[in-house]
Amino acid sequence: MLKYRLLGSALLISVSCIPVGIAPSNAQVTFRPPRILAPRESTGGASRDGNSCLSAHTETQQASVTPVIPLNRIGFTVKERPTILVYIPQTSARKALFSLQDEQANNHYQTTIALPAKPGVMAIKLSEYVPALQTGKNYQWSLSMICSAELEPDSPLVNGWVQRVHPPVNVKNSGHLSPSLELVSHLANNGLWYDTASVLAQLKQAQPHNPTISISWQQLLNSVGLNAIANEPLIN
Repeated sequence: MLKYRLLGSALLISVSCIPVGIAPSNAQVTFRPPRILAPRESTGGASRDGNSCLSAHTETQQASVTPVIPLNRIGFTVKERPTILVYIPQTSARKALFSLQDEQANNHYQTTIALPAKPGVMAIKLSEYVPALQTGKNYQWSLSMICSAELEPDSPLVNGWVQRVHPPVNVKNSGHLSPSLELVSHLANNGLWYDTASVLAQLKQAQPHNPTISISWQQLLNSVGLNAIANEPLIN
């Protein structure tokens, strides 16, 4: 079981219905951020906002590539290969370089991924061929936009950290469950950011007009300072 102290006040999202999976009549989603700090940046910075291929900011659109992670730039997962969410603004870039490194800057995985044609929150799903993350170790992921024929020093870049942990008892056998707000509640209550965000994103994509799910998603992102992208669409 995870053991950590809570940082600040927990986010409480009240919901009245659970439309998918196990479905009690009432549930609550409470994200409890653990007290954990990201390792020192091996690349000298958490983000690089080059603008060679990004559109200008508008009132309704965030201009920067934005990692969907808490302010401390690290989150927990119980998955061997977690899903990572990143907001991609309007851009002329058609692909990006995604990489994973350990704390010693050893490459764990690297690949080129296609970028969406429209702005929105994109899910980066690690395939079964990616080596499993080791429990208790920190990994830094990064996404660098490829704005021309090759990667350039000023290409927009974002990164974050992920740590795989042993699953708590109340989520240990949840891998076979369908996405539901009850499952999200268990994940969030145990401070599992990557799993909470990815399952809730799945729900939102499956039921885009469900107000309960939409509000839960907005409040989850607002709770970690991601208000600017809380209303942006989820894209494949």
